[in-house]
Amino acid sequence: MDAVLYIPGVILLVTAVLNLPAMRGEWRDPLMAASISVLLIGALVCILSAPPTIGVVNGLTGITNFSAPLVYSGMSALSACYLVLMIAWRGGKPERVARASRRVVCVYGLVIIGIVTLFALSDVPVQRTRDLDTYYANTPYMREMILLYLMFHTAATAALAVMCLAWLRKVRDLTRQGLTLIVVGVLLDLSYQIAKYLAIGARLAGHDWDFLSTSVSPPLVAAAGVTVAAGFALPRVGPATADNFRAWRRCRLLRPLWLEMRDLRVPVADTHWWDLPVVRLVRQEITILDGVLVCSPYLDNEVHRAACSALRAQAVSPGERAGPAHLEIVAEAAMLAAARARLGTGQDAEIPSDVGRLRSVTKPHLMVELARALSRSPVVAEARRHAARQKVRHD
Repeated sequence: MDAVLYIPGVILLVTAVLNLPAMRGEWRDPLMAASISVLLIGALVCILSAPPTIGVVNGLTGITNFSAPLVYSGMSALSACYLVLMIAWRGGKPERVARASRRVVCVYGLVIIGIVTLFALSDVPVQRTRDLDTYYANTPYMREMILLYLMFHTAATAALAVMCLAWLRKVRDLTRQGLTLIVVGVLLDLSYQIAKYLAIGARLAGHDWDFLSTSVSPPLVAAAGVTVAAGFALPRVGPATADNFRAWRRCRLLRPLWLEMRDLRVPVADTHWWDLPVVRLVRQEITILDGVLVCSPYLDNEVHRAACSALRAQAVSPGERAGPAHLEIVAEAAMLAAARARLGTGQDAEIPSDVGRLRSVTKPHLMVELARALSRSPVVAEARRHAARQKVRHD
């Protein structure tokens, strides 16, 4: 249970670091600045709220319970960032967005000053890493500090919920999905706050419901933080993530064709493991097209005709599919594989008398079918072996 807050903290921190390159030159963009602020502050608050971290911070500062105003101030700053991010996300006239954002920052800036001031006035000699809210619920100034933080956190959550619900009916696609995640996160956050209010209220009434604050609240606030941050991030990173997933899938499907062509030309650029799939796909396709260009003079229509004849003559076997379109793809794959085998590692093969043409590389989906045929078709494999034997005899 002590480490439950570290998990979302690390997730948010890694997400923030991965998004930092996108911030280059855009720090003045309110939406980008607020997005990164939410991730960074959310990560810090999660990490600082964990009991082991609380003990370390208190020990390093030498001030008993110093973590309390630090965490509460961080949570208040996070509430402000949520509201500023929502204001920037909804858009509008720049001056209106800037004015509303400044108003939120000023209000929560005063809240943070109030938290620090009330803590300085309080007397809290006993360190509490897990149950500070309930242990000091009746302590002057500390009580007011806790309630100040909770009330303004509740106000921010309620305002965020109202803005999301009002906007939810007007948007579609990823924006709607992002808002839905934020609403789910807000509900989790409200559950966390209710548990806190009940635990503190029970203490004020002379009862012990501390488990609500120490056991129920931490996982709720951790889940809320990650869900809300994901909701804000989805419309911005969702399209790029989908593009990279599609590129990764296409890279995988084109791999047999890329392996066939990669040694025919000097690579466009070195590919590194950290390159995004969209970058890898561009380089892979350039390598394929360059290789096809090298093979073009050696494409033999006789191989194409032989492959077509073999496919028509044989019964449909595993790995082969019937149909004119597939027959043409397999025949072109056989022609390409034979040309590649004749070339070997050099370009000294004999040019055929009837040069063929590769049409399947002109369309993305046909290129994938060509790659599949190169790796799976027995007819293509036989054409490759036959061309290799001819090359050996010729050499």
